[in-house]
Amino acid sequence: MRIFAAIIALTIPCSAALAAESDSKAVAIGPWQIEASFTSGGKFDRCVMSRTTEDGIETRFTRDEGGMTFAMTSPRWRLGKGKTYPVEFAADSLIWKSDVGATGDAVKVVLTDAAFNKGLKTADLLEVRAAGATIRVPLDKSAAALSRLESCFETNSKAVETNPFVKPNPKP
Repeated sequence: MRIFAAIIALTIPCSAALAAESDSKAVAIGPWQIEASFTSGGKFDRCVMSRTTEDGIETRFTRDEGGMTFAMTSPRWRLGKGKTYPVEFAADSLIWKSDVGATGDAVKVVLTDAAFNKGLKTADLLEVRAAGATIRVPLDKSAAALSRLESCFETNSKAVETNPFVKPNPKP
């Protein structure tokens, strides 16, 4: 009986550690954290790759059915809610201009330029050149992280919910 109790005592902490590990679905690649996001109903929504810069700005690349989005958030920003701001993005020698949409402390833009998006994988730095400042986002390990972001989206968007305990309906 004591041996049984000892086995259970040793197993419970290990089980809790494994459960905590499986709950954390984020994968770290360099400074980037990549994870799948699900709706409250458990349905796959998008994959997110994020990091915080030295200036405390949270940066996120999001991949969903609509493509790839880039967003930045800072608690120090006081932006016009619903306003747009012209921005120039520079990834090494590649330049892309677009307007970013703003909320109170965040900006967001859909990345629509395929050449620029491809260049993000090889660039060392992303500069976000706004009217009042240039924000620098280091892109270390971005090639591997962006590839993981894309595979996260592909894997989760193709996943089909099934019930292995019922016989499948024959397809016509």
